[in-house]
Amino acid sequence: MDFALSLDQKTLMKDIEEFSRRYLAPIAAECDEKQEFIPAPIWRKMASLGYCGLPIPTEYGGAGLGALDTYMCLEAAGRGGAAAGHLLSWAVSMVLGSVALMKFGTEEQKKRYLPRIANGDLICAFCLTEPDAGSDAGSIRTQAVRRGDYYIVNGTKSFVTNGPIADLCLVFVSTNPDLGPRGISVFLVESSFPGFFRGKKLNKLGVRSSPTSELIFSDCEIPVENRLGAEGEGFKIIAHQILEWERANFSFFLGVMEYNLQTCIRYAKERIQFKRPIAEFQAIQHMLAEMKVELDAARLMCYRVAWMIDQGMVPAPTEASSAKYFLARALKKNADYAVQIHGANGMMKEYPLERSLRDYKILEIGGGTTQIQLDIIARNLLGGGVSR
Repeated sequence: MDFALSLDQKTLMKDIEEFSRRYLAPIAAECDEKQEFIPAPIWRKMASLGYCGLPIPTEYGGAGLGALDTYMCLEAAGRGGAAAGHLLSWAVSMVLGSVALMKFGTEEQKKRYLPRIANGDLICAFCLTEPDAGSDAGSIRTQAVRRGDYYIVNGTKSFVTNGPIADLCLVFVSTNPDLGPRGISVFLVESSFPGFFRGKKLNKLGVRSSPTSELIFSDCEIPVENRLGAEGEGFKIIAHQILEWERANFSFFLGVMEYNLQTCIRYAKERIQFKRPIAEFQAIQHMLAEMKVELDAARLMCYRVAWMIDQGMVPAPTEASSAKYFLARALKKNADYAVQIHGANGMMKEYPLERSLRDYKILEIGGGTTQIQLDIIARNLLGGGVSR
């Protein structure tokens, strides 16, 4: 078991961390306050450096990285001070937008969309949740009816990451309601298609620089060639395989946790109370130590899932759910301790710590709630079967 990074990996991580420190960290607070995505000039620069297509194969204009390298890149950006909201939207567009295409798309679909995702021309959204289908994703009501060379789609998707800015949406719909989850299909929906509408941008507690909205489909016309995979494959095959990628997607929070820890270490050495740095107090030392231990544990669990994806050892529901569950708990404590170490300053928006205390909640809800993760783990344990 080799934990060492290659020279190429170290160089890439360093480059992305420096990019984040120079371009993304300075805009993090303002974009969070205004609920704005990465400004277009910076997004174009990211694309020119290959950062918008990290997991996309080189033949389609991407960097051809595996899951582990892709997630380490996102972690490096978080370590450089990028807002978690920016990292979330970037990851959803780049990973969830491309992986399903890479795995299940036709060659024509890949050639049409993957290069445009890689060069930053297309921002993607993953549309599964509905007003009445959150944790129970198998109960989606958005329906598609085939009429000749088109499917006519009607329904609403809610809490869509990148909804206000998405150019290409992977939309889960029911093509045969009588079959329940086995009747769900996936379509590649361009925002220019007739009948596609965006709802109001939602005002959120956390990850505010990741724009979110409803998407409404009213007699939306989708060409048959934009179906991803066969009819009925959506939930059982595509969602169940892509969910590992989705849950590992949150590993960018490892970088946020590292950024918080290093910020706290510097502050503890500089902040003087009772005529000495607060770093000399055991209470502060213990909080820093716990932050370090839980960061390392969460990192190993997340890296294991990414490694399993790269090895083709998916679905891996127990491992993916375990990693997401533990990361959520560790991030919550990390953010709480970071604010506590900074005292009243930690609650001020002049410091970046209060933002992560708001951001952590998305990890307990998005990609399956904490309770759903525990259900998945318990079901696999009690079922007596292997997790893959």
